[in-house]
Amino acid sequence: MNDDPPLYEPDADATYQLEIVAQLTGISSQTILHYQEIGLIQPHGDSDEFNDDALLTLSRIEHLRSICEMNLAGIRLMLDLMKKVEQLQTEIRTRH
Repeated sequence: MNDDPPLYEPDADATYQLEIVAQLTGISSQTILHYQEIGLIQPHGDSDEFNDDALLTLSRIEHLRSICEMNLAGIRLMLDLMKKVEQLQTEIRTRH
């Protein structure tokens, strides 16, 4: 008998309404909409819903804001740098 917990496989196509994102992240709906207005996060496709990438980005934003005490300009720069690093890592993996 295997006592290992079942592995959670996230649904790559899952999207979440604003209220759910606010509950999942602990970030107010107004703040999430502000982050969207200034371009830090984008809804999924043409909808008003957010995907797992947006949840990850919101988590990063809150970490940078609360723990690292970064302002929004610093957060934008850091998110851009993180995205470029991830792109380079993906490029390196595909070459091997």
